[in-house]
Amino acid sequence: MKRHIPTFEQYLNEQTDANGFDPSKAKDADPEMAPIKSITELLPGKEYAITIDGKKMTDMIYQGVTDGSYIFNEEDHNSEPKTFTEEEITKVITAGGVAQIAE
Repeated sequence: MKRHIPTFEQYLNEQTDANGFDPSKAKDADPEMAPIKSITELLPGKEYAITIDGKKMTDMIYQGVTDGSYIFNEEDHNSEPKTFTEEEITKVITAGGVAQIAE
């Protein structure tokens, strides 16, 4: 008797049936909370979406402030950290460009 090896699609269908997860209905975007209003709301270790000049950077993890630089790392850590001065980050926050990703 020949052993049946399922296709990838059959495998996904089995997984959908097993745990109720449907990959075709999965959302790529993380849910965001309301934009923060103040620099004091930034919490080290939390993930944020930052929008600057219409360009959105997601999965940015706030590391904290060092020597006046507010430091954010991308979740995958494959790029250079993004740093902002207090004036720069305040300007982005005032424009409604920093929102924490909901957990």
